Amino acid sequence: MSRELLVFGPKTFKITIPDEAKVTFGPWSPPTGEGKYSRTSDKALNGTLRVYASDATKATILAVFSGITGFRETSLEYTEEIAREEGAILWKSDKSGYTREEKVSRETDWVNPQLTENTK
Repeated sequence: MSRELLVFGPKTFKITIPDEAKVTFGPWSPPTGEGKYSRTSDKALNGTLRVYASDATKATILAVFSGITGFRETSLEYTEEIAREEGAILWKSDKSGYTREEKVSRETDWVNPQLTENTK
């Protein structure tokens, strides 16, 4: 039996891996010394996804993908919060100065986005 991963990075793609395969995610190589990534750097937010075959004697690498920002199994139910905001801001200028008036409404909803044909 196999499982399917949805992978996010420069491209969004799917891979099918054996059920017994091991998946790891982390930096290409651990940073050392002064070259360590700061938590706010773009490089710190990207990782490397590795897929290993599970042999009794050793782990054989099947694939390596770099520049990955995230991944999940497609069988995992995923729901995200979507915020919708509508409004207008009116600025008025006259001899008395500027006035600003805001009319904004905001609502949130939880949705289960369906995988599009591009990610199937």
